Amino acid sequence: MRNQKNKSSIKLEQRLATLNQYKIDLGLDRLEAVAELLKLQKNLPQIITVGGTNGKGSTIAALSSLLKTLSKSYGAFTSPHIFKFNERFNINGRLVTDDEILGVFETIDTAKGDINLSYFEYAFLAAVLLFKKADVDVMLLEVGLGGRLDAVNVLDADVCIITTVDLDHTAWLGETVEEIAKEKAGIMRQNMPVIFGDNPMPKAIKKHALHIGAELIQLNKNYQITFNEDTFNYDREPYTFNKLKRPQLKGDWQIKNFSSALTALVALDYDFDGQEVQQAIDDWHIDGRLQTIQHEPLVIADVAHNRQSVQQLVKYLKANPVKGETRAVFSVLVDKQLDTWLGDLDQVVDHWFIFEMASERALDVLSLKQSLAAQVSLFSLFETGKQAYQMALQCSKPDDRVIVFGSFHVLDEVFQKV
Repeated sequence: MRNQKNKSSIKLEQRLATLNQYKIDLGLDRLEAVAELLKLQKNLPQIITVGGTNGKGSTIAALSSLLKTLSKSYGAFTSPHIFKFNERFNINGRLVTDDEILGVFETIDTAKGDINLSYFEYAFLAAVLLFKKADVDVMLLEVGLGGRLDAVNVLDADVCIITTVDLDHTAWLGETVEEIAKEKAGIMRQNMPVIFGDNPMPKAIKKHALHIGAELIQLNKNYQITFNEDTFNYDREPYTFNKLKRPQLKGDWQIKNFSSALTALVALDYDFDGQEVQQAIDDWHIDGRLQTIQHEPLVIADVAHNRQSVQQLVKYLKANPVKGETRAVFSVLVDKQLDTWLGDLDQVVDHWFIFEMASERALDVLSLKQSLAAQVSLFSLFETGKQAYQMALQCSKPDDRVIVFGSFHVLDEVFQKV
């Protein structure tokens, strides 16, 4: 059985290698044609689509936990993965197998003929086929890039969530927050609810909702959350849940993500009591979000990789100081506008341990060095993420802290077991 599993893993890796995971090909014409050939729109379950700049994966995880509490079956499609492609497909808490993925890939290949599909489009189609085969009650779909032209937008959502909007992927989505918001608003549907889970809300979100007749439900306007030291309160008519214990996931922004998920399900007429909501909070977990890897020295892994997520990381590090020093194991992708937010971290990081990722989209080591030299106090360069991490640990005392961040790819290269 083990040998067969290894063979399947190797076969899947070889198949994925034929797809260009670094190519971004926005547009729906080709995908819509293949979706028609696959009869993708037929017999669909309820669909919740989650877009936004940050917090999408955490929100999908919150939706999963809430649905599990109600004994509803779900399929969750997320991206990117940290260690293994299979992480993108979660059915009721189970990652799908290599053979299951290979099977639906064959179905896609047979249907598409000569139509070219991107890596992400293959993943999306595979997710929908897998979830339909499992006959789930609810399909949870994370937008890959933007919204309007993203593969996920081929399907009409019963409710959508836009977590946050900030600068990211500016080469594809626009140079301003309002331009990016316009693209992300494209996942809205007429007469269907859309949850916006942050403040302030870009004007483009409200404008598009009004234009198409979507029901806009906004944080601190149509539903409220208030933060206490160890608890928080949630209010959305007809529900009021007071003194909910904070989740294991750290940061007030995670409570916003959970509340967005809860509001989306309430909008779909799912019924909760306080005990069910608290159970969902207690069970809610996702890797790579201020995740504690070890203690003494404290090691935290986080996928912060753009201006907004880094600002939240800085806020957390300031609010939770350590007695010793903080070291950062870090690299970044080329399109993340590093120079616009790197300086914010110098006040909370004492020593940087940097490397160039093994990715076509990685910022080259010369540019990385130049940016750090201009904005931080002390950095050291290493050939690989594992080398950078090991040296950061060796230099650290029990009361020091090591933060590993920069992208999903950073966590993969640092923590992947050979």
